[in-house]
Amino acid sequence: MIILHILAISVTGLTVLYSDEQGLMWMLGKKELLDAKRIELLHTIVSIGLALVILTGGLMALRGLTYYLQNPVFLIKMGFVFVLIVNGLFIGKIASLATTRSFASLTSRERLPLLVSGAASVMGWAGALLAGLLLGG
Repeated sequence: MIILHILAISVTGLTVLYSDEQGLMWMLGKKELLDAKRIELLHTIVSIGLALVILTGGLMALRGLTYYLQNPVFLIKMGFVFVLIVNGLFIGKIASLATTRSFASLTSRERLPLLVSGAASVMGWAGALLAGLLLGG
């Protein structure tokens, strides 16, 4: 199960990095618009990957559930995972702006949710990964 968990984290993590790179290029004006089909595909891959990471991680945690539920690092990790789930629900809606308008054309009010979502994504993935490493897997 650990191999599948690590594989899911790796594939999903690489997809997140590529997605974030695309978003950064759009924000910097290096790309006027992002391709809607590509954005949808990347969102789907990350969503499935996150679900697989949660499923495999949950199955591994079942062996020592009492221990994990009393472990602050595990609870913090679950907090980061929750942030990723909530962010995933919102990013699908707001990312469509990048397929129809340039970042420069957005108002501050339109930019704010994108910036908050990007920050939540970086903090969520980095925090969950760090907490997972501290837990030993």
